[in-house]
Amino acid sequence: MAKIMRQTLREQVTQAIRLKLLTGQLRPGERIVEQEMAEDLGVSRGPVREALRQIEQEGLVEYTSHVGCFVKEFSARDVYEVYLLRANLEILSVKMCDGKFSEQTIAKMEQIVQRMATIEQLEQFDEVIENDNQFHACIIEECGLKRLYTLWSSMDSGNTIVFYRGAGKNEYVVHNQEKIHRRVLDAVKTGDVQVICKTLIDHYMETTIGYLKDHGISTEEFPYKINVNF
Repeated sequence: MAKIMRQTLREQVTQAIRLKLLTGQLRPGERIVEQEMAEDLGVSRGPVREALRQIEQEGLVEYTSHVGCFVKEFSARDVYEVYLLRANLEILSVKMCDGKFSEQTIAKMEQIVQRMATIEQLEQFDEVIENDNQFHACIIEECGLKRLYTLWSSMDSGNTIVFYRGAGKNEYVVHNQEKIHRRVLDAVKTGDVQVICKTLIDHYMETTIGYLKDHGISTEEFPYKINVNF
């Protein structure tokens, strides 16, 4: 790997480690040794330590006392739980505002979807995640309930982990994010509660099913219902 230039060092190291997680070079449960990572990136241990602490806050790695830093493991059940809760919270927001989104919110969602269409490289995956979170935040914020938003945003790290664990589909997501979210935006524009909620259910459950397939788990053997009638 090319050595990292020293300008904006922490950001570059963080991005480099995230990319290793994204591409599967660092696998769930694998220990990350700061000195080895520093040598690989051509930097000192300090920036690596700072980067890992930042990534820990994102929920992608975790520290174990007297052992070190490990890539966080995330089960299919965790994925299901995160998306089940996110979907239900967004549906609750839609119902609270009776499916009527302001022109300002719809315009903001349109801008986000347009940004999604400009992303072409896997190295831009951080932008993919940011766009996804901002798009869905528009839905959850529309009802104006702060505690609902706080609960929803507490699962950001879980959503990020799901993105990073979709090893076989990350290229697909990069090139199809605009199309995937355009369907949701089109539903929002109808102002029809049932249409919006059904589209959100499909959106999250399709992602869950894709994750299960990527990890060799059939929907039949999975202990929870996938096509949940919320």
